[in-house]
Amino acid sequence: MKKKLILRILGIGVVHIVLYLYIVPFVIYPRFGNNGFKFTIAVAMTISIAILGTILLEKK
Repeated sequence: MKKKLILRILGIGVVHIVLYLYIVPFVIYPRFGNNGFKFTIAVAMTISIAILGTILLEKK
């Protein structure tokens, strides 16, 4: 259980690192501008909250 939790949190971290350091500045922002940037952040945060929510539901 603890190993799964650590892997999920590390996975979220890796996704955010790749997203914010590569995909957003070099792919999303030049093509879609500020609106694309805001949409990408909203989607990333929603996915992260959903994954963390599954962790909380799994404990019960």
